[in-house]
Amino acid sequence: MKKNDAKTKDTTVELPKVKNNKTKNIELPKEKKDIELPKKKSNTKKKKKNNKKNKTKTYIILSIITFLLLVLLSIGAYYYFVNNEEIPIFKEKEIVYNVSFQKEAYYVGIEENINININNEDNVDYKLSVASSEYATSELNTVKGLKPGETELVITLPNNKEIKSKLYIVKGIVPRPTEFNKKKEYVSCNSFTSTENKLIDDTLQDRLNDVVYPSRASAVEAARFLTLSFGYRIAYFYENGRLKNYPPAKHIDGEGRYYHKGLYLSSEKYNEISDSLVGPAAWGCKLKNFEDKENFGYYVGQMRANGLDCSGFISWVLYNGGFDVGDVGAGDLLERDDDLYDLGEKRPISLSLLNSGEVKVGDLIAYFGHMAMIVGIDENKNLYVAESLPYLKGVVIKKYTQREAVENFANIMLMDSVYGVDGNLTNMWY
Repeated sequence: MKKNDAKTKDTTVELPKVKNNKTKNIELPKEKKDIELPKKKSNTKKKKKNNKKNKTKTYIILSIITFLLLVLLSIGAYYYFVNNEEIPIFKEKEIVYNVSFQKEAYYVGIEENINININNEDNVDYKLSVASSEYATSELNTVKGLKPGETELVITLPNNKEIKSKLYIVKGIVPRPTEFNKKKEYVSCNSFTSTENKLIDDTLQDRLNDVVYPSRASAVEAARFLTLSFGYRIAYFYENGRLKNYPPAKHIDGEGRYYHKGLYLSSEKYNEISDSLVGPAAWGCKLKNFEDKENFGYYVGQMRANGLDCSGFISWVLYNGGFDVGDVGAGDLLERDDDLYDLGEKRPISLSLLNSGEVKVGDLIAYFGHMAMIVGIDENKNLYVAESLPYLKGVVIKKYTQREAVENFANIMLMDSVYGVDGNLTNMWY
């Protein structure tokens, strides 16, 4: 028993003497370190939490700054001051309004009112004014000419920006009356400068464009312009020849006729004249008459104011209206097919034709040797005929009842095939 006990005791004593790496691995210091690890983990979480809070604060601050910057940009410029001077940090945001004039230039006569059409897609509340009230006035979109000159039309937008267009107040252009004014003075020789003449020509072209050029409406407008909008009468003058003629008539330009663009009012236009017999002479300037028509007061050798005869007037109207028919006459000759009588569809005039609905303003109306144009048909079906005759003392618009038209004229030339389109056609000008 003692022997066994001794062996057991020896075994117990020897155990501490065993040395190996595993024992070292479970030493207390290491165990203490393992216990301290959770404390380190706890500090890391706090730091992460604090970092997250800081990031959130930074994000909120940046969001507020961004918002304020956007507000500043949306409402205008933001300024800082250097030496008491405002220096913009941000450029003011520009508001774009879709507002504009329909034309680069407008033309109005003395005491005449014209409507100014404005492109305004956004229905902006703008103000229209005239730069100089000395020359014209404005009320809403209507402008009235006061005296000859040049100024500007001004559109003022809500942001106080301005849009401008030229405005010409034109000498010689008057408000269009409801009927031809027989009391108008005749145009006198060289009473317009070349500049004034050009402005009248530009006004004519502007109004032709308004009704669609070329079209039936533009031919009618050319006739209405010369008889109603131009403030002077054009005398009758028996032609001394034509540019497109046949023997024995002479090849003459601008004497009783004027197959050129615009009005023949200044000596500057003499450069356009190709052949003269006793000219050149603008409308109103004296020319030697070679026609013996004593019943109308015309004597051979008499000096009379240059103007237009009947076919000279109608060929001028058609050419300025956009239709180059040639400087031709009013004869109804079987052997020729190039006179005014040969235009369109020739029909004998009758009450049934006048009531058929086929006859329109712009159609020609004639008898052998005389040519005219219908420029108005009123609600009572009266015809307003633009024509030039010696007994009418020049270019006029004369009113005819249907019956009077049938008694005084032989044919109507329906002009659809010549004009092609009607344009902005109106039966009357008022």
